[in-house]
This record gives sequence, structure tokens and C-alpha cells, in this order.
Amino acid sequence: MIYSDNQVFAMTIREQILSKVEKLPESSLPAVYDFVERVEQADPESGLLRRLQKIKIEGPRDFARNIDLYMNGEKKIEDNLP
Repeated sequence: MIYSDNQVFAMTIREQILSKVEKLPESSLPAVYDFVERVEQADPESGLLRRLQKIKIEGPRDFARNIDLYMNGEKKIEDNLP
């Protein structure tokens, strides 16, 4: 929050970041850019979920519904493959 003449101005996180970046010397900007690139790649919505969607798993049709039975051995995966 910024306080000025008894008024309170709430800044969003984005505004706070931009304000700080604008004050940095030009020589610091490549490091900031590299950091933002790493954060962007680590973003679960953009990176992790995309990679998880590429995973292909073969299993019984009822695997998700009966995961507990497969995990404790009551049902065998190899006995229930299509």
C-alpha cells in the first residue's frame, strides 16, 4: 500500500512489480528477464499440466474407479486389461 496525504492507494502485485522494474538500471534487466522466463516455464498451468497431458497410461477401463482395489492387490491390472 502507498500512503499519500492521508489517502491509501492499493496497488496490485503486478503494479508493484512493474514499479520496481521501472526503477532498475538497464544493466539489471537481463537478469530480471531470465527470472521471469524461469517462472513462466515453472507455471503449473502452462508447463506442468501440458506435460502431464502428454502422458499415456495403459490400464483397465475401471482403473480410476477401483484404484483402491488395484493398490491393495484385490484386483490385478494384468487380469483386467482390454
